[in-house]
Amino acid sequence: MPYSMRMISPWFSYLVKCTLALTLLLTLNSAKLDLGITTSSDKSREVIVIHNTQIPRSDKEALIILPGFGDSKSGRKHQTRFFENVGYDLFIPDYVDRESFEGTVEKFHKFYVAQNLEQYDKVHVFSYILGAWVINTFINKYGAQNIGTIIYDRSPLQERAPKVVEERLPRIGRMVAGKVLKDLSLVSYPSIAKNDVRVGILVESKATPLIRRFKKTALSYGSIDWKNLDFNQDYDDLIYTRLNHDELYYSFEEIGPDILHFLKKGTFTKDARREPFELGRASCRERW
Repeated sequence: MPYSMRMISPWFSYLVKCTLALTLLLTLNSAKLDLGITTSSDKSREVIVIHNTQIPRSDKEALIILPGFGDSKSGRKHQTRFFENVGYDLFIPDYVDRESFEGTVEKFHKFYVAQNLEQYDKVHVFSYILGAWVINTFINKYGAQNIGTIIYDRSPLQERAPKVVEERLPRIGRMVAGKVLKDLSLVSYPSIAKNDVRVGILVESKATPLIRRFKKTALSYGSIDWKNLDFNQDYDDLIYTRLNHDELYYSFEEIGPDILHFLKKGTFTKDARREPFELGRASCRERW
């Protein structure tokens, strides 16, 4: 190969890589779901819905929703629309600190204190993946407070996303989510002792476009035995949804009834699926 071509080749390769990365970023941004993360400018402000201020908080219950990297203005609209009138004061905090996971936990703690959430008879939590790590770290550090229920969104696929992004798209990850994404990729799940807290787990059954795109990388971290999942967390009830992580931000007509049933009864509905989906069935045609 001529010397001039040898010099151009590395730059051409670099240009191709940059073009592919930019194309992927633009695709993710337009789809608003492939990475499962959104930029801070796309996030809405915190949502606080207080019903009947004449009733003491000690006679009421509150619901906190902890979004993760898939948080968006649209997602919060769907969450608010479904949960604002179901019998709880509603709180969806803007709690993510882009600089660190520890800062995110402390930001949530400050929100809990500032909003006087300890005054409620009970507080219930529905947490997406980042939220699960945060609420558990909060409990392990400050105690369960008056938290009566936690419903976790868990995924043996999507929980690998932070590590996948850090390995394959580190610059894009930092640009979109900040340093907290790398922190999360390094933090093991901080399990809690269930004690008097009712715990439900909602398991995602499909991969997001990001995990499908980097399937080989995701599976390099270990195989997944869907019939013997270990989330390192005690629970009262566990069910499976056919949805992927992105779809859980707006498909409340499908998952909402089970969430509400668990909040009221401590179990999901009797018709909820408690066995993994078999691939090829109409209800869940593909994992990837």
